[in-house]
Amino acid sequence: MEEKKMYRLGDIEEVIAEMDFSDTDDDIAEIDADLEFWISGWYVVIPSLGIHVREGVACTFDEEENMFMPDFDVTVVCEGEIASETWMYYEQDGILITLANWLNGRMPIDAIEKLECYIEIANVTN
Repeated sequence: MEEKKMYRLGDIEEVIAEMDFSDTDDDIAEIDADLEFWISGWYVVIPSLGIHVREGVACTFDEEENMFMPDFDVTVVCEGEIASETWMYYEQDGILITLANWLNGRMPIDAIEKLECYIEIANVTN
C-alpha cells in the first residue's frame, strides 16, 4: 500500500492550486431542479476529523440557455467512503473557512490549520 503524502491543512489550498487535475473526472450532483454541483474528482482527507472535503462549482439552470451554467465556487464537507459519501455541509468559501464554520467554534482556526491531511484522487481518466 502506497504511503500518503501528508500536508498541513493550512497549506493545502496552495498545494492544490499547483497540482494538475486535468486527467481527473468530476462528479455531478443534482441538488434540485435548478441547482447542480460539479464536484472535483479529488478530495482532501482529514483523518483526525473523520471527514473529507471536495471543491466544486455550483451551477444554476439558465432558462435562456436551457442548460446549467456555473454560478459560484463551493466547498463540500463529507463523511464516509467516496462512493457512498454523505454530504454534511457546503458553503461558498475555501476549505479552511468552510471547515471553521462547519465546526462552529469547536476548534480555533489556528488548530484547524495544523491538522494533517492528504489528497486522494477518485476519478482518473485514462
